[in-house]
Amino acid sequence: MRNLRTRLLTSHLVLVAIMGVVMTGAVVNFFRLGRSIDRILRNNYKSVVAAQDMKQALERQDSAATFLLAGQPAQARLQFQTYAARFEAAYQVEAHNITEPGEQQMADDIQRQFATYHRELAAFLYAAPPLPAVTARAIYFSRLEPGFVRLTQRAQDVLDLNQAAIVRADERAKRDARSVSLTAVAVTLAAFTLALCLAAVTVRASLAPLRSLALQAEEIGAGRLNQRIELQRTDEIGALAESFNHMAERLRQARKLEGERLRRAERMSDAALESLYDPVLVTDSEAQIVYLNPAAEGLFGSADALKTQEPARALGDPRISEAIARAIHQEHVTAAEDEAGLVTFRAGEATRTYRLRVSPMRDEEGGILGAAAVLEDITHLRELDRLKTEFIAVASHELRTPVTSLLLSVQLMEAGAVGRLTPEQAELVRVQRDDVERLDRMMRELLEMTRLEAGVTPPRFEITKPAALVSAAIAALGAERAGCGVPLLTAVPDDLPMVRADPEQAERVLVNLLTNALRHTPASGRVEVTAVTQPGCVRFEVRDTGAGIPPEYLARIFERFVQVPGATRGGTGLGLSIARMIVRAHHGEISATSTPGEGSVFSFTLPVAETKGVNDGPYTAG
Repeated sequence: MRNLRTRLLTSHLVLVAIMGVVMTGAVVNFFRLGRSIDRILRNNYKSVVAAQDMKQALERQDSAATFLLAGQPAQARLQFQTYAARFEAAYQVEAHNITEPGEQQMADDIQRQFATYHRELAAFLYAAPPLPAVTARAIYFSRLEPGFVRLTQRAQDVLDLNQAAIVRADERAKRDARSVSLTAVAVTLAAFTLALCLAAVTVRASLAPLRSLALQAEEIGAGRLNQRIELQRTDEIGALAESFNHMAERLRQARKLEGERLRRAERMSDAALESLYDPVLVTDSEAQIVYLNPAAEGLFGSADALKTQEPARALGDPRISEAIARAIHQEHVTAAEDEAGLVTFRAGEATRTYRLRVSPMRDEEGGILGAAAVLEDITHLRELDRLKTEFIAVASHELRTPVTSLLLSVQLMEAGAVGRLTPEQAELVRVQRDDVERLDRMMRELLEMTRLEAGVTPPRFEITKPAALVSAAIAALGAERAGCGVPLLTAVPDDLPMVRADPEQAERVLVNLLTNALRHTPASGRVEVTAVTQPGCVRFEVRDTGAGIPPEYLARIFERFVQVPGATRGGTGLGLSIARMIVRAHHGEISATSTPGEGSVFSFTLPVAETKGVNDGPYTAG
């Protein structure tokens, strides 16, 4: 397998080699140019210096002749000896540094002429007896001075020849430098072009398959798993392409398995929905109906026909479409447990009752997909509840007469209508009276509860003051309040807004709450009743400092026959249930909070009265 790293390394080595060639050529030219300059300095410059030294030595020797003419023979001879030697030394340098054509001839002429000049000057300086002045001047101007001029000129010729050679060498060096520079630039440009081409070829050869690999990988990422990356390479890129192909194949297999699983789950889901006895309908996020199970189609019609209609019109009861809209927009389950969550439909001659529950459906990211509405058929439960209510009503009504007779009999016995009772008989009669009174109270409360459930005693709404309701309830407590000795505090402002309520039923609620509070509060405690304004309602609150309610019973305290173990006896377990039914009939809310050992707080609300009338609610004044 060819190695991509080897390929990249080879291309880089080629680039480094090109750079090495360019650098080597530049260094070689640099040294060649340096040697040319050194040759000029080594050859011609020595001849120039030697020629200048010869000229200087000749001038000093000519000065020695003039010293003799001036009458200074000793000084003349000393200078002659000194500069004759220097001339000879300079000449030897020149004689051994012949570099230019014709220079050897000039050196030979200088040697020959200097030999004649030296001999004649020596004879001139060392003549014995010394030459007369006239003769000496004649010899100097006729023979010595012309010889000096010829030698000086010949030395100047050597100097000119070598200076000209230096000028020519300088021009040649400049030409060489310019040539080297041009060559270096050309070689550099060529090397740069070659490096660019090589780099482009290498990059294209490396990146082109990667680009193709990336494009095909994007196709695979977009879900087109039938894509294959076809690269005829044996290096790392080829291995990567092969790995991508293996990955795509595994993804295809996984998608196939997932698709089969989803289809199986969809079939199971459809089968489960179709087998449900309760109607189920599914909507999209726009609240449009997309699915109905057979039970729902039996209730609303075929799904295909409903899909083209507005949900409210297709479903008949607007509460269903409203509950679906709330579930979608508010994103929480809509499932009222009271009468508001019940819808009825006629099926032939029968009327069926359903409890409506609507749940929003979300995707994996939490986005709303739609809603699923389930209509739980509770017709049989409603029928059982109706039968139970009728039984309790009949039983309560039928039992009330014998209970009243029993109570009357017990009261007559206590009054001595059948004779004086012994202390033991009086105690038995008292216990019997308490039980009969409790049974009578239970009968009355059961009868009242069944009437409320059956709608026999709807609220008779009036516009009344909250303070009047509290005052009437406290007055109704009568002897029960006086007998317990528990302080009862009130804080009900007289300027609270008027409420819309049935005074008798509202008083019934307050009396029930106050009776419970007084019954479960010790004499050292206190009971408070307050009323405050809240948006759209007045909130009544009864607070006591009794034993409180354990948390496990607090949630069930408004259910029928629920009594807290260890609580003060005397209640029937129906009072709070009746109070809740009355408050709900007034469109209010009732609740309780409690802290064991510190007391309880029961509160309920009544709606603020509106000025347009009192008979516009679901319950009308009788």
